[in-house]
Amino acid sequence: MSINNNSHDQDEAQIILDALREIQTNPELQAQAEKDPESVLNRLGLSDIARHAVAAGLVVMLATPVVMRPAYWF
Repeated sequence: MSINNNSHDQDEAQIILDALREIQTNPELQAQAEKDPESVLNRLGLSDIARHAVAAGLVVMLATPVVMRPAYWF
């Protein structure tokens, strides 16, 4: 793996983590994600791998009962 690929992968991972944190800490985004997850992905400007990863994260966050959610997942 080249240094450029490794850097791109780290950037992509950071984008994913930042987006999930933003959703987790923003009640408005959480409410929007429950009603229209696609609009949240669009609002955050996510594309490609980050979009798919955050969508999967949303499924997990929305499927987990609030009582079982830790204060901060990511």
